Amino acid sequence: MPAGAERFRKEARLRRRSEFLRVQEKGQKITADCLLALVLPNPSGETRVGLTVSNKVGNSVVRNKIRRRLRELYRKRQLLLPKGIDLVVIARNSAAQADFAAMTRAFERVTGELVRRFS
Repeated sequence: MPAGAERFRKEARLRRRSEFLRVQEKGQKITADCLLALVLPNPSGETRVGLTVSNKVGNSVVRNKIRRRLRELYRKRQLLLPKGIDLVVIARNSAAQADFAAMTRAFERVTGELVRRFS
């Protein structure tokens, strides 16, 4: 794999509140243990991801740990995701107690469902 191929580039992120809200209002839900994913096809052909970890999940240390784990899971699996989707991954309260293996299993279930629905 070429150097930099696994980066989490700016073009691969949902960054504006309006982008998150559009996916949350119109997207399809995929549930997997400690994660909830909302997905919506986009016309650009680029796969973009946004991560949401609410204040209800835990303190800032816990939320940032979850965010780092989700970024890493996406970064390692981004080439497996279908092209041309906007994906919002929401960490549920149970994500605070989930270890990396459990979060990996949940993310892989989301990835598998995305491939099934959009490929």
